Amino acid sequence: MPPSGLAVSGVPLADIPPAVSPGPFRGQLNSYLARADGLPDAPDATIPFESIAPSEFVHLDAWWDALLTQPLGFSPECLAVDVATLAQTAISSSPYVRGILTDPGIRRRDLVIADANFDSLAFVEGKFADTNEPIGSLLTTGSAFGRFRDEKFSSSAGLRKKNRSGAEWELVQRGGFQDNNSTFLVPNPQGTTRMELNVTQPLMKDRGRAVNNIRVLLADIDVKLATTETRSDLEDHLVDVARAYWNLYQARANWLQRSRLLDSAAELATILRARGEVDSFQRQILRAEAAVASRRSDLVRSETAIRNAQAELRLLTGDPRLIQSARWEVLPAERPLAEAVALSTRQATLTALDNRSDIAGAIRKVQATSAGVGVAKNQVLPRLDLILSTYVAGLDTNNDAFGAFVNQFSDGRPSYAAGLLFERPVGNRAAEARLDRNRLELTRSVFEFQQVAEEAFTEVEVAVRETRTSFQEMIAKKQAIDAAGREVAYLKERWKWLPDPNESAVLLIEDLLDAQQRLANEEGGFVAAQTSYAMSWVQLRHTMGVLLRVEDSLPVASTKSDQGPLP
Repeated sequence: MPPSGLAVSGVPLADIPPAVSPGPFRGQLNSYLARADGLPDAPDATIPFESIAPSEFVHLDAWWDALLTQPLGFSPECLAVDVATLAQTAISSSPYVRGILTDPGIRRRDLVIADANFDSLAFVEGKFADTNEPIGSLLTTGSAFGRFRDEKFSSSAGLRKKNRSGAEWELVQRGGFQDNNSTFLVPNPQGTTRMELNVTQPLMKDRGRAVNNIRVLLADIDVKLATTETRSDLEDHLVDVARAYWNLYQARANWLQRSRLLDSAAELATILRARGEVDSFQRQILRAEAAVASRRSDLVRSETAIRNAQAELRLLTGDPRLIQSARWEVLPAERPLAEAVALSTRQATLTALDNRSDIAGAIRKVQATSAGVGVAKNQVLPRLDLILSTYVAGLDTNNDAFGAFVNQFSDGRPSYAAGLLFERPVGNRAAEARLDRNRLELTRSVFEFQQVAEEAFTEVEVAVRETRTSFQEMIAKKQAIDAAGREVAYLKERWKWLPDPNESAVLLIEDLLDAQQRLANEEGGFVAAQTSYAMSWVQLRHTMGVLLRVEDSLPVASTKSDQGPLP
C-alpha cells in the first residue's frame, strides 16, 4: 500500500503546526468542491496499461536489492536509515526546521500585543512643588510686600480602559494639600480631593466591536497565515529530505550497477589477454581495456554521488550522529513501493481543497481584506463622540486630604457634564481613498484565491498522472532490463562459442561492450523510475496537503507499506 505521510513520532506535539481551517469564508470553496466532485476517476493514459504490464510479469525484484542495504566498504561504521526516521530527525534536529517553527509563536505574541490594547491601565501620579517667588500682583497674596511662598502637593490614581465598542473610560481619584501666605486661600492650609469618572463613546466613526477589534482580528489571521506558511515550509523541507534519501538509494544502486559493469569489462579484458597468443586481436584487447578505464572513471563518479547524497542528508536532517561522524556510511533500509494502487483524481482533489495550507491561507487573506473594507467604510463616517463626565469633590483644613476624601461623599452632590464632539474633514478624500484601496485589495485577494484553487486542481491532476506514469515507466524499464540482459547473454555466448567467421571479431567485441552498457543504462533507468515512483507518492500527498498530519497523540506519518489504499 502507498505511504500515508512522513513519520515524526517522538517530536513534541506542540512544535508541529496544526492544519488551519478556512474559517468563516469557507463558502468560497463551494463552487470548487462541486467542480471537483464531478471529476472522473478513470486514468487518462493513452497507452493501454496492459501493453506495458503483461499479465505474466510477476515481480519487480532486481539483483542489487539485497546488496543496497549492506555496507559497500566506504567506511567501517554504518548507519541504517529510512524516510520516516530521517523526517523525524529533521524536525527535531535541523536548525532550519527549528527556526521556521518559531514563526507562529512570534505571531502569537503579536496577537497578545494587539489584544492588550484593551487591558485596563492603572496609573499613579504625584507631584510636590515648593514655590518662592517675587510678588508681582496684589492678586497673588493680597499684599505688595515680601515674596509669595507656596507649598503644594498633588496626586492622582486610577484606571483607564478602552472597550471593544470604542468607549474610553477613566476613573481617577485626585488628592493633595496646599499651604501658602496668600489671603485668598481659604481655608489655609487645606486638603482637597476629587473623584472623576470620564467617558467618551463614539457614535459614528470608530464605533463598534468590528472596527475597534480589527487589529486583534488581523493579528489572529496573521497567526493563521504564519502557521500555514510554516506548515508549507516544513512540508517542503520534508519533501527535500525524502528526495535526498531516494537520491542516496539511487546513487548506491548506480554504484553497484557500475561496479558490475566494470567487472564485466575487466573479465572480458582478462580473457582477451589470455587468448592473445591464440585468436585475440590486439585491437580487441585495447578496446576492452579502454572500456575498463572508462567504466572505472564512472565508478569513481558514482562513489562521489553517494558521498554527496550523504552530505545532503546530513545538512537537511541536522542528525548529530552524521555531523559527529561525517564519514559514516549511510545504508538505506527502505525500498521503493513496488505495487500499483488505485488512484482517484476526484477524491485526491477534494482532499486537497479541504487540506491544502495555501488554500486556507488564501481564504484567510480574503477574510482579512474583507474586514479591512468594513473598517474603511466606518472611517468614511464623520466623527460624533458623546462625552460624559461626573465628579465629587471634598475640602478640609490643616492639609487633611483624608478628611477631604471623606467629605467628598458626604457634602453636596456630584457634579456632571455632557457634550458632543462632531468632526469631519472637508471633502473626506483620505477616508474615501482608503475605502477604494481596500476594495481593490479585496478584489485582488479573491483573484489570488481563485488562482491558488486552480493551481490545486492542476497540481493534483499532474501528481496523480505522474504517479500512474511512474509506475508504468518502472514496469517498462524492468522489461527493458530483461530484454537487454538476454541480449548480453546472447552476445557473450556467441562470442565464446559461435563466432561468425565472416564477421569482424572486433565488431563482435564492440557489440558485446555496447550491449553491456545498454544493460547498465536500463538498470539505471529502472532505479530512476523506482525513485521517481517513490517520490511521486510524496509529491502527491504534498499537493493534497496531507503529507504531515497531526492526530491526537502523534503526527501520523509512515512510509512503510502497512497503510490503507490512498483515495
